[in-house]
Amino acid sequence: MSRRIPEEVIEKVRTGVNIVDIVSQYVQLSKSGKNFFGLCPFHEEKTPSFSVTEQKQIFHCFSCHRGGNVFKFIMEIENLSFPDAVLRVAELGNIQLDADVLQSQNGAVDSESSETTQLKQLYADATELFHHILINTAMGEEALQYLHKRGLSDDMITEFKLGFAPQKELLLPFFQEKKVKQELLRKSGLFSETATGDLRGRFRGRVLFPIRDMQGKTVAFSGRLLAQNQKQPKYLNSPETAIFNKRKVLFNFDKAKTEIRQKQFVILFEGFMDVLAAYRAGIKNGVASMGTSLTNEQIYLLERTTSKMYLCYDGDSPGQTATARALSLLEPLTKMTLGVIRMPEALDPDEYVRKYGEAAFKELAQNTHETGLAFYLHYYEQGRNLANEDDQLAYIADVLKQLAGVTSPIERDLYLNQLAKRFGVDKDSLAAQLNDFMRKSGNSKALVKPAQASRPVAGNASPKKYERVEKAERLLLYRLLHSANIRLKLRQLPSYAFVHDGYQELYTIAEGYFNVYPEYETARFLDFLDDEGLRQLLIGLELENYSGEENEEEFSDCVRVIMQQSPLEQRIKDVKQQLADAKRMKNEELVTKLTIGLIELLRQQQSEKSASL
Repeated sequence: MSRRIPEEVIEKVRTGVNIVDIVSQYVQLSKSGKNFFGLCPFHEEKTPSFSVTEQKQIFHCFSCHRGGNVFKFIMEIENLSFPDAVLRVAELGNIQLDADVLQSQNGAVDSESSETTQLKQLYADATELFHHILINTAMGEEALQYLHKRGLSDDMITEFKLGFAPQKELLLPFFQEKKVKQELLRKSGLFSETATGDLRGRFRGRVLFPIRDMQGKTVAFSGRLLAQNQKQPKYLNSPETAIFNKRKVLFNFDKAKTEIRQKQFVILFEGFMDVLAAYRAGIKNGVASMGTSLTNEQIYLLERTTSKMYLCYDGDSPGQTATARALSLLEPLTKMTLGVIRMPEALDPDEYVRKYGEAAFKELAQNTHETGLAFYLHYYEQGRNLANEDDQLAYIADVLKQLAGVTSPIERDLYLNQLAKRFGVDKDSLAAQLNDFMRKSGNSKALVKPAQASRPVAGNASPKKYERVEKAERLLLYRLLHSANIRLKLRQLPSYAFVHDGYQELYTIAEGYFNVYPEYETARFLDFLDDEGLRQLLIGLELENYSGEENEEEFSDCVRVIMQQSPLEQRIKDVKQQLADAKRMKNEELVTKLTIGLIELLRQQQSEKSASL
């Protein structure tokens, strides 16, 4: 089993990073008041309810209720253990750790790794093998020449770990020599199964493009035939497995996500070679889907990263039709601003780079963005003679139908002016026809009252209401966590106990925490809590943002309300439980205090019984 990371290392990482910086590498955040908000990475939503509190170094989603510190965030989003999450946060935050710490974790492998871990290791090994064959063997020479002709340098091929699977079966004996179980090989998607149950390499005779997850781990392959074969598809993708769901993965997203955030837009290409051509031209914020239209999961992944997307498809007629189709599918599904980078001369991006060079493509990709509607103005001209009145009327109708879906009155007015000027048509007449289309499309309200841009909100649900006693418990617990003075006063009440178990348990754990750390830090205290319910209880308290400083009157009122509610028998039971917990935690000071309190409560109980006789 993996060894525990030293506490001083955990502290070094936690205090050396800002949770906003780490979360921002996964979620597009915007500041609203004191907090940062974005779309939750753990469930799909349209209105941001995911909050990051920089002051307390915690995150919380008001919808799905996940929350915690920076380690918890990385554990959840990357499905990592706590030690691995600490190392990952250090990596993301550029925190240098001693070599012996890294070695102790990397060398401590579970004796029985999870199936997911084993599959990822298979793909890592297969990637290295196929890449070696491509770069270093005679079997890979033809494939290497093909990639060179497509403009890829050896450095690019190595950076993306492109590979080649020869016709000769090499992968199966490679894994058999490593004594990999047959059943795991069947589940991997790296092999197809014959009628007799034998395994054969799925990608033989293909140039291989590794498909990576968000963390840069290979989880699948897309293979392109090196030699034409009418009986086989030109491209073949891995089947879905325990580690690969094609609906959730975008080619190159792991490398592109940082650049996407910096550039504040993403470019969607049709094919992997287009992404690679753009990459070598310095355009590194490009991605591609797995040969299909973007899925809801992929759209949501991009929405969390940026608010703007440009489509850069082939410049020929089929490519432009694909662009129009993609826009029509995406417009109702996403809040991202959509635009187009039109390729001239019917070229695709890869062809354009090879014909005009990398600098020319970079200039094109950076400076020729157009809105979706501007694209349609050109697209609807295809196959029409705009000197002909019938074609003019059909063209204007198509453009107005498209304009009917636009909510911005300024944008509508801009294009109405363009149409009126270009065709010498009265603008009011165009507006009247646009009104008809808008009523038919259900967008008529936009003419009168434009849709207001949404802004981050602190959750969709109404704030939870608490009874008087629980309100007092929450306020008192918040104060004692943040004030040494309140903690001292409460310790001087030996028979004190919270009414609700959750608050009492947090109080007991807090006593242990303050025996180790003199100062309270929310993010650090969260690591003391193993129970998810207690974590949520603490996060809820921290998000209350109680105003003002503690005072004697507030403390007395809270204690009085709580003590009046708690019957003597319940208080005795609670203190006994606290005593058992304190003994288990070997907190001798707390044991002494609770023992004195318990004796006092038992005396009080005996006195009440005597008085009733």
